[in-house]
Amino acid sequence: MRPPLRNQHALRGAAGELIMVRLTTSAQDLEETLETLAGLDFPVNPELFHRGSETTIEFPAYTGQFSHLATALADHGQLETVSMLTEIGR
Repeated sequence: MRPPLRNQHALRGAAGELIMVRLTTSAQDLEETLETLAGLDFPVNPELFHRGSETTIEFPAYTGQFSHLATALADHGQLETVSMLTEIGR
């Protein structure tokens, strides 16, 4: 999975474009996934959405952090990303 392509209008910082990251994980893996997020070297403020036996975790991050996120969360589920401006426009 790659971060979203750069577009003309984006929210940018020193670490790249601001994106929304989504990860869906099983209820039994939720605690370990949250501990992994807490151990990252940048702050993560996740929102949790529970649906049946799955939980979707959403949080903002920068594209410059994405490869680190993808590596840390590789065993925790499928990562999805969307530009924050796209997310705000929903």
